[in-house]
Parts: sequence; C-alpha cells; structure tokens
Amino acid sequence: MKCLPPLKKLSEPTKICKICFSEIKDNSLLNLLNRDIDVCQRCFQEIKMHFFKFEVLGYSAISIYRYDEKIQSLLYQFKGCFDFELFDVFFGRILHELRFRYLGYVVVPVPSYKQEDEIREFNHVEEMFKPLKLPLRHMLTKTKKVKQATSSTEQRKEINKHIALSDESDLSQYKILLVDDVYTTGSTMKACIRLIEKLHPKKIEVLVMSKTENKR
Repeated sequence: MKCLPPLKKLSEPTKICKICFSEIKDNSLLNLLNRDIDVCQRCFQEIKMHFFKFEVLGYSAISIYRYDEKIQSLLYQFKGCFDFELFDVFFGRILHELRFRYLGYVVVPVPSYKQEDEIREFNHVEEMFKPLKLPLRHMLTKTKKVKQATSSTEQRKEINKHIALSDESDLSQYKILLVDDVYTTGSTMKACIRLIEKLHPKKIEVLVMSKTENKR
C-alpha cells in the first residue's frame, strides 16, 4: 500500500501594519495579545493611551488618548483620507475592558454632517466605536456643516443651534453612552447631553477617543 506524502504546512500570510504599512515580523507579547489587529509593535508603542477621567455637566466621562500629534495624524488618515481599514486600531488593545465596563449601554454617536459622511462613505465616529459590539442608535443629527476645529470660542458655544434630535423615543429603560472622536471645549457634547436628557435615559456616560489638553 502506498503511503501518501506528508502534507506541507501552509505558510501564514504576510501581515502588514495598517498604520505604517511595514511587515509585521515581531512575535512580542503585545502582538500575540492583539493578533486580530494588524498593527506592528512600534506603532502600538507610539500610540500612547492616556485614560483621563473628567465630567461633562455632572456626567462621568473618559478619554482614551491625549490629542497629540500622533493621534491627530492617525485620525486624519482615517477620517480625512478615508482610510476605513483603521477603524479597529483605536481601541483594539482594550476592547474587552471597554465591553465589560459599558455592558448594557446603548451607544449614541455625536453626529457629523450627513453630506460629509456621504462623501467619505462612512461615519467615522460610528465605525470607530463599532468594535465595542454594543447596540447603537442614531438619536441625533447635525443640521449644518460647522467645523469646530476652525470655529471661534463664541461660534463653538452656538453649536447647539445646529444639533437636533432625530429620534424622540423614550429612553427611560436605557443607559446611554455618548461617544465622539475628539473632545475640545465640550460645547458639542454638552449640546448632545441636553438633548438626550429630554428623553429621560436611565443613565448617561461619555466616552471619547481623545481629548485636547486644558490650556489653563
């Protein structure tokens, strides 16, 4: 009886870092623990988590990163250059912790202008927080294109004029997690909280990917 030749071991496909596009060769503990996220060890180390706790209108809030040059560049690559593949790199290392902390919450993203989402073909805030695998509801809408980054302090205070409720369902049985990419002055988040409060949620918390430093 003829013996079959031994099966050749299939080589694993080459993994490329989503951020710097270099080949991922290292077998560090960091990469082994995050094997589902294609980011090399060097990029992981450059994206430094900050974990800052603060309050918005008396509600508990957390930012994961300081809005430094690296995060600004990464966000621009994702949001401004339409690099959708970066959607899962922001929270990849702490997804399990975040899922556990916010178990039972419903995610409500801070809205962006609809026409901008259509040009980009995705909502960057929504996609960024999707890996948390929490239920998501679109409760808010942005009625006018307003660039917070280039607006004056007075203009930012008037952002509430351009954000409205798109769904006025009762939220008394739900814990709401308001999410956004960057927290600067807090004007946008405060406007969203005041609208959501009208729907009487059981609880409100805030989670932002990054926060600018308080210049004071």
